[in-house]
Amino acid sequence: MSAGDGREGVIRSKASRGRLGGKLAGLTLPQQIRAIAFWPFLEQVLNFVVTTSDQIFATRLGNTPNDTIAIADGMGAVVFLVWFGFVMQGSIMMGATAIIARMTGARKFNTAQDGLIQASILGFIAGGFSCLLMYTCSDWLMSNILTMSDLARSYAMQYMRVVAFVAPFSGVVFAINASLRGSGDTRLPFWIMLNVSVVNVLFCFIFVYSGFGLAGIAGSTIIGFSSSLIILVTILFKRHKKLFGNSHDCDVDQLCLQKEKTYTPPLFFSRHLFKWDFSMQKRILKVGIPQAIEVFGIWGIQMFCLSIISKLSIPGALGVHNIAIRIESLSFLPGFAIGMASSTLVGQYLGARNTLLARITIWKCLKYAVIFMSILGVLFFVFPSLWISIFTPGNEAILQSGTPVLRTMLLVEPVFAACIIMKMSLRGAGDTKRVMIISYVVMSFFRMLVPWLWFTYSPSTISLWGIWLLFAFEMFIQTIIFYRIIKGDSWTKLQI
Repeated sequence: MSAGDGREGVIRSKASRGRLGGKLAGLTLPQQIRAIAFWPFLEQVLNFVVTTSDQIFATRLGNTPNDTIAIADGMGAVVFLVWFGFVMQGSIMMGATAIIARMTGARKFNTAQDGLIQASILGFIAGGFSCLLMYTCSDWLMSNILTMSDLARSYAMQYMRVVAFVAPFSGVVFAINASLRGSGDTRLPFWIMLNVSVVNVLFCFIFVYSGFGLAGIAGSTIIGFSSSLIILVTILFKRHKKLFGNSHDCDVDQLCLQKEKTYTPPLFFSRHLFKWDFSMQKRILKVGIPQAIEVFGIWGIQMFCLSIISKLSIPGALGVHNIAIRIESLSFLPGFAIGMASSTLVGQYLGARNTLLARITIWKCLKYAVIFMSILGVLFFVFPSLWISIFTPGNEAILQSGTPVLRTMLLVEPVFAACIIMKMSLRGAGDTKRVMIISYVVMSFFRMLVPWLWFTYSPSTISLWGIWLLFAFEMFIQTIIFYRIIKGDSWTKLQI
């Protein structure tokens, strides 16, 4: 037997321990990745459809080319304002996924169930906080940080004054969906987000053509999330009845003793479970708060960079930047879906004490993401005008400014893919604090210090294309750092 055969035997022996249960039982690792990534991929497609349809409907409200540019600028600011409001919601999502994935892998289902309840409570609180932030701070942020016309600002505020009230609904929906994904249930979150998308687009069409304008587009988002929350909560309460009948019993660990060894119970709601558990909330926040601090810091860094972009002598620079981000987000659809699979599987395998398969999962997911995102990068490079015209058909100023930016994605996409997978995998392992610190340091240098020096000392040479090249180099540096961390063992030993 060769040395290689011997090594393969050792790997198979180690991998046979700590297998997963439920829908993942008996599947090979590539099959597990596909099983988990498939529904999140479709969900990401839906998210793209919703955000894109909002942008398309909005830009078609313009009566003149200058009006369209003002709307594009306003919606470009809106993206970052909504992101600012949803920072805390994202932290609850990350904490819930990491905790519940770890507990599911360890087959501690009562603890996982408690994680769902506490994440839902925290999601509602975070949503209320998000609503308050967006409603009270949006006008100040646009007036004092971004350079934009009064018309563009008025368009943005029409949207923000309404969309702020979606946050309490989205906070709970996102928290529950993240919990479900952590348990390996990615199908139900997809159907819930499908309802969000269909309802949003339907009412968006109705409101826009009824004369409600940007406020109508924002209102359709509220209807989409609120109706979906009602459906989601109803399904989770019915799951309890299916598992326990009319009994008040909620002991899923005891239930599993009566089932086969690989049985994994679904997460559910019961009114008897809705109690404050500060210890579980603390565990969720311990993982999630570094994520929130990271995202908030990244938002601040992006806003600083956006303030420089808004000062560029390019017609509709904010709008062009936003459209480029929208188009680029299309390539993130497979990347984030595979990243979610990696995050969930890494958490579950670490919970099952199988660090070997946790590590192999990351490398396989990285390879898949690089392939898919690189293919899209080629399409962006070859057909830039086609993609830009989807958002602003016939606007030559935006087309000329956006084409060089889109063509940089040929080089950017493989690096973005690798960085996305490694970051999400480390977060799934609970290593959110180190991801936060590295992101802060590298992004602060390349997205704040360098653009500021460039704009201050050589403003005539700075361009949107040049700024995007800086983004690419910054992601390359992050990728090298995270690669070295993944190669080590420290992330496999974290207790959460």
